[in-house]
Amino acid sequence: MKEFKLFYMKLLILLSINFFTFIEPIKSAENIVLIKSIFTRTVTIEELEDFVYLKEKKGLLKKLIPKEDEKKIIKLMKKEYEASLELGSKLLYSKIGNIIMTRIAKVIYPFRYPNDEMAILAIKSGSIKALSENDNKITLLTFIKAYPHKSIAIDVTEAYKIINKVESMNELVQFFANSPLKQIKE
Repeated sequence: MKEFKLFYMKLLILLSINFFTFIEPIKSAENIVLIKSIFTRTVTIEELEDFVYLKEKKGLLKKLIPKEDEKKIIKLMKKEYEASLELGSKLLYSKIGNIIMTRIAKVIYPFRYPNDEMAILAIKSGSIKALSENDNKITLLTFIKAYPHKSIAIDVTEAYKIINKVESMNELVQFFANSPLKQIKE
């Protein structure tokens, strides 16, 4: 009876080792799919990297990025944010982090899977992976490269809505920062 149990134990160990050796690691993003209504356009990560590092526009980027905006976009893609992995994780899993992730998940999500929960997990995973691979620094480009799905979908309509809200909030903050009420009282 002991030999029988020992045989099954060895067999179980052997099968579990074989099972885990065939699992493929999660691959990073290869494409960015821009979605506007029923239309989609694809930009490869390689094209984006060539634009950011070599300043060469290829494919769809030639049509999308006007000459006068090139420097601004390159600066935005290269801008580094520094945070420890621990701090980044705490922020992503806090209440305010979940609220922010829910809003971002409406804009950025795995292509063909516009599920908020899956999108939030993918954003968190990409952020943590980018921080861990780049010495506690993250850029927009490193986040995109660390995103755990082959294609990142970006909903252009939702992105414009968020940008408009941010701009209007920025104007409101500037209005109150300039203290018009103090000037009126004086």
